[in-house]
This record gives sequence, structure tokens and C-alpha cells, in this order.
Amino acid sequence: MEKVKSIVYRCLTNADFFNINKPPGMESGGGGQAYIDFPTSTVSLEQWSNFFSGVDEVKIQQETQGPSWTFPIYSLKLDKTNDLASQELKIYQRRPQSVSITSQKLLSSRSNRVRAWHPDAGFPVPIDNTDRTQCPDGLIVYLVTTDARKVWAGWFLNDGTTPLPIKGIPPQSINSMFSSIEGNSGIINFRDNDNIYINSADKNYPLQSHGEETYISAIYNPVNDESNFIDTLFNNDSSSRNVFTKEYLNMIRVRNKSLVNNLKRLYDNTCQITGKEFAFQKKDGIDYTEAHHLIPLGEGGSDEISNLIVVNPLIHRMLHHAEVEGIDLKNIRVDSNGYGHLTIKINKKQYTITWTPEHLASI
Repeated sequence: MEKVKSIVYRCLTNADFFNINKPPGMESGGGGQAYIDFPTSTVSLEQWSNFFSGVDEVKIQQETQGPSWTFPIYSLKLDKTNDLASQELKIYQRRPQSVSITSQKLLSSRSNRVRAWHPDAGFPVPIDNTDRTQCPDGLIVYLVTTDARKVWAGWFLNDGTTPLPIKGIPPQSINSMFSSIEGNSGIINFRDNDNIYINSADKNYPLQSHGEETYISAIYNPVNDESNFIDTLFNNDSSSRNVFTKEYLNMIRVRNKSLVNNLKRLYDNTCQITGKEFAFQKKDGIDYTEAHHLIPLGEGGSDEISNLIVVNPLIHRMLHHAEVEGIDLKNIRVDSNGYGHLTIKINKKQYTITWTPEHLASI
């Protein structure tokens, strides 16, 4: 493992996500922005310079607006500590207000998307890349410098339900990285006794300290509704999983809200597993349901409709916290009316997920 010296991070905005995924021709007069910008108000030029100080093979040049750094980049979840770098990245001051990671637009002949941030590595992609509001809540990219004189790239989703990418008891200084406020960015410089390490072999927890503790953020996300707060109350008393922060941040958008609402309407707000059983009505008279990711986002699942089902909150909690067996979409059987059915087990009890023909067509 390599000891971490500094981390610079960015919680992507809708504009960031749109610009690096948009199709050719979306911008008049050219390809449009292909960068991920870090405001100099949150990460100064001096801090960038210190970040790259001592990095092997870094090339520093003076550009029109300011300095640039070109360096070998390693990707968490893909590279090993003894690998040779297979990619080079350029970061430069594009304008007085920002420092930019260049060439991140995926659909471009000049694309140099960081391998850790590529869809092939599980990085989220928009359902509709012409829609400017597709960024998943709490999508954070980060760069790490280590005592081995390397720069590593990683990402995670801090949506209040997925584990944070760190194992062990971390220093308090890392807390700022786990805010999911859109556009939040910054830099963390660790002291010698902070003892944070890169473990590139651990895909779930690439950042590690001493201990086996794992964390989820206690941010509030409307997608999770009150059930997350109930979980947190019980977890504070009895769970071995720690809650990383006691603050609830309310500046969180609902992830792909229109898609979820359309899917709920397709099922008339009825659970795909238990139907109207356990249903209750909201104040507006509509049955309350939630959208569940069959493959969790933190484990490489996507926000695509093929990975979503509509369930009631009780089943949703069971799917997250109970023993679930049989989630394999290849085993869906289709009846004579075109409906799909998959038998699963939750705590050894048999249940069936049912898809409409319209929904099934996306799988």
C-alpha cells in the first residue's frame, strides 16, 4: 500500500456531467467544454503546485492563463501499485477562475477520459446524454498523491445509501470530502500521523486507515425518505456500521426524478414484488413507493431503467438489509402475455419480481 499525502476532490455538477458526456454537435460553433473545472477559490494555484510537488515525471509548463501539469495517472480499481502508468493526464489553468482537467468529453476524437472515470470501469453514464440534468446525486471524483510519488484517480457516489470508499478510523480532516453539495470541491493535506493509505486491490474501500470500520454518510436524500433516518437512529444504538457525520445536508437533488416518476406511473405506484400488500397512501391519495437499484450504484450498478424496480418501502428495506438471493436477470421467464417474472429469496422466503412488457424491453 502507498501512504496518501493529499486528496483533491470535486462533487460534479449537472454542467460537469453533461459536458463530459454530451454527443457531438450539441454546442453551436464547436465541441463545447470538455473539462472538469475546479474553482481556484476552493483549490488555489499554490495548493495545486504543492499537490504535484514531488510527483514522478510531472511536466510543468506556463500556458496563456497560468501553469499546467502533465503527469502519469493511475486508476483505482484498475491498476496495481507495481504497474506502470498507462495514461498521462493534463491539468491546467484555463481561466483565472478555474483549473481544469482536460479532454474528459467521452464522445470526442481527443478524449482522454481518466480510466477510473470511464463507463468501462463502472462510472455512471447519463440515461439521456442530451439532457443537462442527469448527474447522479453525490457523484464525486478525486485525485490522490502518495508517498510513492504517484497520482491516483478514483470516484464514488455519496448518496446517503452507498458505502464511503474508506475503511478504518479516518482523521477528521477527510470529512470535507464527503459533502454531496453540488459543485463542492477542495483539497486535503494529510499529516504524517494521519496514516491514510491507498489499497488499489480493494475495489470497495481503496482508502484505508487502521481498523475495520466502514461508513455511510448521514446526508438526507429525498429518494430515501424517512426510512434512512429510522435506520440511522437504530444504527446509532446497535449497528456495527458507523455513521460518518451527524449533519444532514438538504441541498440534494432527487436522482433522475423524471425517470423514477415515469417508472412509478407505469406500475400505477404498485410494488413489483408484493403488489398492493403493505401499501399505504400519501396525503395526495397516491400509494407510496420507492425505486430500488437491483445492482447497487456503489457496486457498479447504473441509473438505467433496466436496473430499477418499483417497490414498497418495507420490501425496499428488506432488499437492502436482509439476505437476498437470486437477483440474476438472465433467469427472467416471460409469460404468454409478455410479462417477465423472476423468483428470488429474501431471508429464505420466496418472492417474485414482475416486469411489464414495456419495462422488460429495456433489459
